[in-house]
Amino acid sequence: MSVRVETTAVGVALMRALEVDVPTRQRLLDDPISGRLLSGWPGLVAKHRPARVALGRLAELAMPGMRGTAVCRTRVVDDWSRSAVADSAAQVAIIGAGLDTRPYRLAEFATVPVWEVDLPSTQARKRAALSRAVGTPPANVRYLPVDLNAGPPGNALGAAGFDPAAPALVLFEAVAQYLPAASVSAVLDWVGSLAPGSRLVFTYLPRRVIEQRARGARRYGWLSSFDPGRLAVVLAGHGLVLRDDLGGADYPARYPELAGRRLALREIERVALAEVNPASS
Repeated sequence: MSVRVETTAVGVALMRALEVDVPTRQRLLDDPISGRLLSGWPGLVAKHRPARVALGRLAELAMPGMRGTAVCRTRVVDDWSRSAVADSAAQVAIIGAGLDTRPYRLAEFATVPVWEVDLPSTQARKRAALSRAVGTPPANVRYLPVDLNAGPPGNALGAAGFDPAAPALVLFEAVAQYLPAASVSAVLDWVGSLAPGSRLVFTYLPRRVIEQRARGARRYGWLSSFDPGRLAVVLAGHGLVLRDDLGGADYPARYPELAGRRLALREIERVALAEVNPASS
């Protein structure tokens, strides 16, 4: 994970931490851990309510849509993750786990084996932060150092006990845009080879976002994107069936908690749900 990616991950973790100050009836998620994984000035902000409130206001003024996109996408991934484990997923693989806190805050994840896959250096920092935040990690969570640019994670996961013949949930959140298209394609091929009924939850940048923000793409390290209008066709080529695809315009109707919140929503990043096509397995 590059410095740019890690900076973005810290920013998203801060946006998640800000939800603790939102009234319960309007809160999109409960994540008491994200803020505790942060150090330096982000960690100080996350610890103190006045600083959190000030940051929330500043974020809306300076970067409208960042906070809304971050927390709405997190809520969607949470919802789909819970449903997948409740329905049939017997294991979870979090690809490019970064600062993901779901194994430590979602009760459903405590019932299945979970693998966090990430670069060795990123994973080492995450585990050190976790030891300070939660103490000993849950016994069902396993950590697997893998460089996705060196190939898909299937072989390493298999050697670590992941069963490709058992239904799985694969999370691929806020990772695809930072990988070359070939690496993203390899991950999708691997997911498509898993047991029927396995589900993929992933986020992606719409192609027009990169086209409209060429300078920003270079600054943020964006490498890959998808055309939402062709996403179903692209996924079908990897043995996956698109089940849902959500963006900023979809969140207000989906989440009544947003009513009354002055939270900008922009089409920066979309969230998709796909399932392994039984006919391709």
